[in-house]
Amino acid sequence: MKTLFTTDYKDYKPEWPSSCRPSARAVILIQGTHLESGLGNISDIILKPQDKIALVYAKNLGYYKFPGGGIHKEEDNITALIREVQEETGLELINESITEYGLVNRIMQSEMFPETIFIQDSFHYLCRAKTDSEGKPVIKKRNLDAYEDEEGFELRIVSIQEAVEANVNFKSSKRKYLDMVARENNVMTRMCGLPELMPRAYAESLLEHAVSKNPGPWREHSYAVATAAEKLAQAVNKKSGTKQLEPDLAYTLGLLHDIGRQEGHTYIAHVYDGYHYLKNLGYNTAAKICLTHSFNLKTIDDYIGKIDITDQQLKELKNLLEETEFDDYDRMIQLLDSTCGADGTKNLEQRMNDVKERYGYYPQSKWDKNFELKEYFEKLTGRDLYEVIK
Repeated sequence: MKTLFTTDYKDYKPEWPSSCRPSARAVILIQGTHLESGLGNISDIILKPQDKIALVYAKNLGYYKFPGGGIHKEEDNITALIREVQEETGLELINESITEYGLVNRIMQSEMFPETIFIQDSFHYLCRAKTDSEGKPVIKKRNLDAYEDEEGFELRIVSIQEAVEANVNFKSSKRKYLDMVARENNVMTRMCGLPELMPRAYAESLLEHAVSKNPGPWREHSYAVATAAEKLAQAVNKKSGTKQLEPDLAYTLGLLHDIGRQEGHTYIAHVYDGYHYLKNLGYNTAAKICLTHSFNLKTIDDYIGKIDITDQQLKELKNLLEETEFDDYDRMIQLLDSTCGADGTKNLEQRMNDVKERYGYYPQSKWDKNFELKEYFEKLTGRDLYEVIK
């Protein structure tokens, strides 16, 4: 089975023993044009955001998840999948329809056992459920565990987009829920080409954990950029009359652009560390922002600060940057990173002068590019930048 992505927190020591818990999860197709001629070959299936799938909704907590769960010892994946789906939803899968979709790996320090690595392989399968003569899913009696009953598990048939948007606003103080809902959204957005919408509370928890390792004003700066990015995305959409930018994505990208600073007081290393940290969590778009936010001219040569990485790492950054195509999210965070200060400052020239004072220089070409970006977004919004992000 192909790997969709790996979430590796790297919060463990490689020599620790590991504990594994594989699971099987169902992507149950209910309504969509791809169903007209059956499932066919997996490579031929292109899901759309409006396609409807059968999901479990935890009504007492407010999140959507794929039906499925742990694979028992000596139980094969398909048997586990069929059992879990019927227990959680009452649906009976059509065996012949079950097709491999993709594997999600999660690697982290165990929350249950000290000094142990927890590895979870989640095997996802595309499938269909049995229906009656009118084409409606046949629903039998469920068999919920105590915690599933407590969380209010119920079957819901919704569009992928509806589930993703609900999960974006999911809140919890418990890491296990945030991790799980973030994983579900990552799979859903990938399968139908939606933007990389991680739950906002999950992004905030990543930032707060990072700040706990290296406290500093970069926390307030990150929130300032995130809030301004959301407002700017909303203003672009309002002016165009279409959803050109996803405000929730703009917010999380602004929030996480500096997350590499969790490794300490560093310079260009925070770009390298942030990129790899978010890549390890399976977030390509957010990792890209960590890479691009400091280089509005797409060159490392004008970086303001020390080059505190190895020659090999620097070469890697240069190659990654050369291969990257900037989009409006990159341009937005580049602009706002140079506009929003931790002290509440929201003035581009003032911020750049502050940087110039601290470092002794500010490349004119980089300075000019920032004003070019300001003009670019003012045209997209039809408003003054400072009025938009105030």
